Amino acid sequence: MFLLVIISYIIVMFFETPILLKEKNSGKIIFYFSLIIFSMIISVLLSLGVQLPSPSNPIKTIVISIFGKND
Repeated sequence: MFLLVIISYIIVMFFETPILLKEKNSGKIIFYFSLIIFSMIISVLLSLGVQLPSPSNPIKTIVISIFGKND
């Protein structure tokens, strides 16, 4: 599974990277690579069987702090 994840990310980067480099928009390139690296790390960890914490509780806390709790 680990190799499948790596190969799929390489394929996606092979097709997407030249298009971004032709545009020469450095902000878009940095944003794309930071997202792809972040998602690749999470995908590799999940494929190796690492238990990752759910982000639902911190998101719930942030939403409640912004909008307040409706009872």
